[in-house]
Amino acid sequence: MIKHFTATIFVIYKSKIALHWHNKVEEWLPAGGHIDKNETPVEAGLREVKEEMGIEVEILTKSRYSFDHLTNIPVPEAILIESVFDKKIGNHEHIDFIYFAIPTSGKTSLSDDWIWVTTQELLSEKKLINKNGLLKSPPDDVIKLGVDAIKIVNNSN
Repeated sequence: MIKHFTATIFVIYKSKIALHWHNKVEEWLPAGGHIDKNETPVEAGLREVKEEMGIEVEILTKSRYSFDHLTNIPVPEAILIESVFDKKIGNHEHIDFIYFAIPTSGKTSLSDDWIWVTTQELLSEKKLINKNGLLKSPPDDVIKLGVDAIKIVNNSN
């Protein structure tokens, strides 16, 4: 089975997470994408947030360890193996490093492709409407991780 490494970042702001309609996968998803050559999962996730959302964020998870001559990257909240179908590649898997983050600057307005979603909307499995008029709930993993991401930010304030 072909496997690709990816990174996803749940961006949390004012007790909401940012989601967009992913046309290729046909799901509501947070920012993320493939890890490029010579990139760490964190670097890839931060790049994807900047490219897709136009904002800069700070990863919430900090490492427990510090070393004099080594760099320690933040530990992901989860690492998921996701089955994906692509017309060019066919069936394959993404090994997805999941992180939670908050905006670092005052810029939190999103383009029309993005929406802010509350815990209540996630838990009720509310069907969100995309720009084509399709109503669909986010997938189960996005709901569970999104609820936890909001909870973690709310508990740290």
